[in-house]
Amino acid sequence: MADFYHKITEDQGSVEELIRKIPGFKGYFAREDRREADRLFRDYLVRVFEDQLAEFNRLQRELVDAGGIEYMERAQRVDTKLRTFIDRLAAAARGYAGVFDAIKIGEDDLERVYAFDQALMGYQDQLVAGLARLEEAVGSEEADVADVLRQLESVVTEANNTFERRTEVMQGLATAE
Repeated sequence: MADFYHKITEDQGSVEELIRKIPGFKGYFAREDRREADRLFRDYLVRVFEDQLAEFNRLQRELVDAGGIEYMERAQRVDTKLRTFIDRLAAAARGYAGVFDAIKIGEDDLERVYAFDQALMGYQDQLVAGLARLEEAVGSEEADVADVLRQLESVVTEANNTFERRTEVMQGLATAE
């Protein structure tokens, strides 16, 4: 996983390097860099989880084709929660307010928010592992599809809950200013 903040700061032009030396402007550009990194990272997360949703949808169809219609209610809950998570990622407030906005968030707070967003990637790994288990379970008489779906639902529920906590942190930063 690329560190998007590092990528943004490496891609700076010489004019920006000069402006960064002017007192008072360095912090502004650092925040702008963070904002751009946050946007890139969030867009990346949305694409990653949309890919996982597409894979889950493929596995749902295979499950139905294999006669697993009794699992569709739980599978639909996983689908709905994953779609909700993706929508929340896509529509979330950016990791800080710009320099001209009413809310000012310090560099330390930016670091916390960015680290929080990076932690969300861990759910992608858990989802990939769960989808691999589901693929093995589809059509297998020995595998417990219901258990795999429960685990997937748990991962997606936790991802949504964690994102809710991120929102609460952001709201706390906004009210602290």
